[in-house]
Amino acid sequence: MISENKRVQRMIEVSRLYYEENCSQKEIAARLRISRPLVSVILNEARECGIVSISIRDVSATAEQIIDKLKKGYGVNTVITVPDAANDDLTNQRIADAAYNYCFCKANDGKRVGIGWGSIVGKMADYAETLESTEASRGAIFPLAGGVNSVTRGYHINELVRIFSLKTGRQPYFLYIPALNEASSELEYLKQTESFSMIEEEWDFMEQAMVSLSNFPSYPDLGVRTIYGNALTEKKAVGRILAHYFDSYGKIISPASDSTLQASIKQLRQTDVTAICANQVKPQCVIGALRTGIIDNLVISHGLAEKVADITR
Repeated sequence: MISENKRVQRMIEVSRLYYEENCSQKEIAARLRISRPLVSVILNEARECGIVSISIRDVSATAEQIIDKLKKGYGVNTVITVPDAANDDLTNQRIADAAYNYCFCKANDGKRVGIGWGSIVGKMADYAETLESTEASRGAIFPLAGGVNSVTRGYHINELVRIFSLKTGRQPYFLYIPALNEASSELEYLKQTESFSMIEEEWDFMEQAMVSLSNFPSYPDLGVRTIYGNALTEKKAVGRILAHYFDSYGKIISPASDSTLQASIKQLRQTDVTAICANQVKPQCVIGALRTGIIDNLVISHGLAEKVADITR
């Protein structure tokens, strides 16, 4: 008969193998050279004597509390939390699916919507392509910025517009002008073109906008050295919406030279903006973005929303 001390140590060892290392009872029995039924007995004893404590958390209630905290803390209208999957890629696809279904739900039929860029927006397009196309209807879809050179599909903004317009039946408008320009004088020249004038009118009167949040630094870096110099590092940028960078307090950081073709902060603030948040985005980036006053609706994973809520005071 084993001593009480050894009995307790064995309960601890078996419990750690089972609950922390996810070993099966059969694997534990083989490793410790005991029978599988004995493993079950030891686990029951560990629970009875308090070595193991099992609690059941009501995840739905927790989600409601997190959503309420984010709404009250940042003045957003809608927060949609998505259950975390086995890895970031699967979680991001869940986020993208939920964001598409929210942004293009029946309540938003016929709206004029601006589309931002980002890998998560590319995943929204992946999801859209699995759906049937809709017949022509009211409304329009257009880019919120010019194009950038990137191998990531989510930054091929005219292609995103094409896919979303095809699946929702809305009129597409394209912008064949680069987002990043060498000088403000070049940007001013491009703003005189008919192509830009048409898109600018859409920006002024858009009813809805979809944007993604990105960490700073991030890929692509959007030529930040040329446009901002050292300002983003010195002023502690934490993220960006389109190519608008902000710090953790939500202050927009002004570029040394305004040469980026994109919807302005003023235009974004006057419409209904939904921010889609990939799971790799850092909590401080989400907090900074919410503090800008741009975001009205947020689609985010439950795990990341929980981290943001924990930091929020």
